Amino acid sequence: MPLSPANIAWHEGQPRSTEFGDIYHSADGRAEAQRVFIEPSAILTRAQQQPSVCVAELGFGTGLNFAVLATALQNVSHTRLHFISFEQYPLRQADWDQVAAQRAADLPIYAELAVNPPPLLAGWHQRILAQSKVVLQVYHGDVADGLADLAKRQANAVDAWFLDGFAPAKNPDMWADGLYADMATLSHTDSTVATFTAAGHVRRGLQRAGFEMFKVDQQPFKRESLAGRYSGKGTRRASSAPRAVTVHGAGMAGAFTARHLADSGVAVTVYDPQGIAQGASAMSATVLHSRLSGDGSVNAELRSSAFHYAAAYLHRFTGFSPSGVMWIQGPNLGADKLARISTAYDAANPDQHAWLQHLSAADASRLSAAHIDGDTLYYPSAGVVDAPKLCQALLTHDAIDVVPSTGPITPDQPNVVCASTDTRRFPGCELLEITDVYGQLDWYHSSEPVARMPIVGNGYFVPTAEGCVLGASYEHSPWPEEQATEHNLKTNLHLLGSTPLTWQARKRAARCVASDRTPVVGRMEVAEAAAPLWVLTGLGSMGTTAGVLAAAAISAEINGWLPPLSEAVAQLMHPRRFQERQARRGIRHIKPLSLDP
Repeated sequence: MPLSPANIAWHEGQPRSTEFGDIYHSADGRAEAQRVFIEPSAILTRAQQQPSVCVAELGFGTGLNFAVLATALQNVSHTRLHFISFEQYPLRQADWDQVAAQRAADLPIYAELAVNPPPLLAGWHQRILAQSKVVLQVYHGDVADGLADLAKRQANAVDAWFLDGFAPAKNPDMWADGLYADMATLSHTDSTVATFTAAGHVRRGLQRAGFEMFKVDQQPFKRESLAGRYSGKGTRRASSAPRAVTVHGAGMAGAFTARHLADSGVAVTVYDPQGIAQGASAMSATVLHSRLSGDGSVNAELRSSAFHYAAAYLHRFTGFSPSGVMWIQGPNLGADKLARISTAYDAANPDQHAWLQHLSAADASRLSAAHIDGDTLYYPSAGVVDAPKLCQALLTHDAIDVVPSTGPITPDQPNVVCASTDTRRFPGCELLEITDVYGQLDWYHSSEPVARMPIVGNGYFVPTAEGCVLGASYEHSPWPEEQATEHNLKTNLHLLGSTPLTWQARKRAARCVASDRTPVVGRMEVAEAAAPLWVLTGLGSMGTTAGVLAAAAISAEINGWLPPLSEAVAQLMHPRRFQERQARRGIRHIKPLSLDP
């Protein structure tokens, strides 16, 4: 849920926290980051000796240490940076814009980050930056909770720790012994730590946790800082990744997965007998948005997290056109639900964030150039996805090989099955409760202008250069094509008014939907599986959002990193839920597998 943002007072370009009465960094912030954190950690030297480095920081603030390190590592061409940080009071969009305006000329990664900064929402947020060489994960909330979660779920060790909370006397929670114990758990022998403070209780606490500490002369800027090295017996591995992964399926789910893995340095072979972007992924006009619920549930968290990650990730690729999207009142969004979502995400307060706005009917009509007769939710960063173009762009990578055939389960490397309902044909997947739900889009020509942006609600409306696309039917059993066309037109008539339309074409496909309407994502835990096997299926109407987040989670797990979502969301999507339900109430919702090849 939304967090209170940082209250920053800017004085001659210098940010200061009004909550803690302390500065974020000194006037020579970039040089300070170098001499206090980067140099004592010798992280640049280590980066030249290993394919990736992991740095974890307590106190993200304005992201200065991250930006300085990421920029310095650009000269180490082969190294990837995995940077993990924690922040209880994240910056507003306006503050990110100001930081970027001041710093992006020297630290260009700020320009990328300010386009889609982590939102003012609790939990984990991930951004992939610098042409995929940098992965940034920020936890918004209490540092003790975030660090404990990291220690529980990440297999890889942290190479270097930066402790950069506000001064211990002003922010004691950031300097508690329990944090140092979790740091030790996540360290390997020779993991380093560096911090600006020289407070005795900080030094002693780190020593008790197993870090050998020493003082670093910081004159004439200040007297000294602290640095150290973990001397205990590390239980975590240094960052590592499999050399190769096999992905089964070249639709959006498979393409998202393959690209995340390839960008992490893994060679990927993608098998699909139908070729790239078939089935539901053949649609050239789908909409990236999120049907939020705002009820505080885990499902609500999934929908919000998926939208934010997808909107930030997809803007780099051909096939995604950011246009803004309106979600109007209809069967899935009554006035009460709209008000609940608006309150839950503070959508009426544009000063806090820019990702969701509560608009009046007049403002929505003016912005969209369509007739909208009620309050509306507006997603400025949402847009239109041309799935075939997007899949092609995602799979165009030197480390990805696409093979137009059925592929084998490779026993010596991870396999990820993204084969829609055909996933049930893979070892151990027979009892997954997934089925096909058919849908249709209709293309129309118009001699008059239509709305400026997609409008979703009762179906959806997507403007095109020639007219518009109307959709999408939801058919548990296939309808006649003309019936689906009539349905799509009827559900959007209220938006069209008197605009004349000429029908042009239609496309039909089947979505893969789980029995509980929740994506199926995770590692299969069955004895029949002859190899490490993950599945990503059952995306239903959430392919452009949940599919991206799920791919990131699977790639992270395979590579030993923390998935960019909460443990509760991961458990909600995990395929073991079907086995657990079937053990309680028997097998339901599964159609017999066809014997046809």
